[in-house]
Amino acid sequence: MKKAVILGAGGFARETLWIFRDANEEKREWDVLGFIDENEENRGNFLCDLPILGGFEWFENDSSHEVSAVCAVGSPRIKREMIKKARDLGVRFCTIIHPSVKKSQYVEIGEGAIVAAGNILTTQIKIGNHVIINLDCTIGHDSTIEDYCTLAPGAHISGNVHLKKGVDFGTGAVIIQGMTVGAWSIIGASASVVRDIPSYVTVVGVPAKVIKEHEK
Repeated sequence: MKKAVILGAGGFARETLWIFRDANEEKREWDVLGFIDENEENRGNFLCDLPILGGFEWFENDSSHEVSAVCAVGSPRIKREMIKKARDLGVRFCTIIHPSVKKSQYVEIGEGAIVAAGNILTTQIKIGNHVIINLDCTIGHDSTIEDYCTLAPGAHISGNVHLKKGVDFGTGAVIIQGMTVGAWSIIGASASVVRDIPSYVTVVGVPAKVIKEHEK
């Protein structure tokens, strides 16, 4: 069996464990050892019957080098920092997809991605590394979701959409066909994106409008 650990110990980390366990019911291949969390107060605690193993120093003490990881942290910026820290320690990453996901053979999914239950991914879709696609999202034809993006539950991505690196796409938000969202932008919950969105901004509303700019 493949040994894995989950980076993070929040709610989505527990949901990610559920994905692993449901995947094992279809084909038993994962041995999830526990969670990695830098908060020292959580050391030795258990989540869903699995231990919080420690912080990133746990990888330095693991001599087997046979363990892979996924980062179950929703914030794209925090996720990027954690992945860099793990990668600097030589950590390898796995990809986990819930068995209920419907996707064609023409979907590419990068390393470290997490695809939760109930998603539909149609055709000629490219999903980058360390992308999180949460519950019940849809992604239309010819769309590209770049590295570190997070899609919150119920997001709907139409065809020919391009989400650039690190986009945080909110719960229930939608985007019409052919639009692009710039890198590291945040799409608010239930927003309706009907035009291209620049990088490093937050947009909300119907139609979505910029309400904040971010530092690069």
